[in-house]
Amino acid sequence: MLQFLPHAASRLFDGLLADGSADTSVYLSRLPPELPAEAVLLRLDGHAKALGAATVIESALTQDVLLQRLSRRLDARYPNGKEFLARFYDGRVLPWWVQALDREQREVFLAVGERWHYVTHDHRWDTLVLTCPDIDPHLLPWTLEAEQRRVLIDSAYPYTLIEHYQLTDPELLDRLPSANLYGFLRGAVALAARFGIEDSRRVLMVCTWALLAGDDLADDPAWQQRLQDFADGRRTAKQIGDEVWPMEETW
Repeated sequence: MLQFLPHAASRLFDGLLADGSADTSVYLSRLPPELPAEAVLLRLDGHAKALGAATVIESALTQDVLLQRLSRRLDARYPNGKEFLARFYDGRVLPWWVQALDREQREVFLAVGERWHYVTHDHRWDTLVLTCPDIDPHLLPWTLEAEQRRVLIDSAYPYTLIEHYQLTDPELLDRLPSANLYGFLRGAVALAARFGIEDSRRVLMVCTWALLAGDDLADDPAWQQRLQDFADGRRTAKQIGDEVWPMEETW
């Protein structure tokens, strides 16, 4: 992807695995003012696995200073002290990360320029308004409380499901326009939670049924009963699948 950018890129962090099997490194590269953000995505089209692969920051800061500010914002931890990487560089995560921060944290995080452009989960351009103080107000790693952690996990989970289906059964995803997948799967996860279905394997099953049915299962009384039976252990996934999609024998 870097070959499509007009200027040399600086590495935000090194994501190359020790065995060289994968590289998730993130880079910052200066763009000419006349190159609109949309053109960047068009250049990357077909070379990136997701539209979140690139975001565009308008900033008066030099590339080196902006790199330093962004690098300082990567370190985060949960209340129990467990450290993690703030993946705001992923355009899919960026808006949810900003939403999860409290007001003071948000103001500090956004102190990197003028505007930050990204592609939303439904494939539209959106923009975060930034500030650009001379001195970076961010000093310490982020500390996220339990509710902030929940918001982040819940908002990112549909992308995890999409990646799972891309690897295991991409034809299921073809049943919906790609711009609708995130919202559809987030709705399916919420539906599963309504019935007390929260472990990942069973949530995945509910999402698969929703994709196969192509509808909102919550609107179908028969599916409401099936989900309740599934949640209570009265029926297995196989029993439900055999009822709704019976195998036809051919001779």
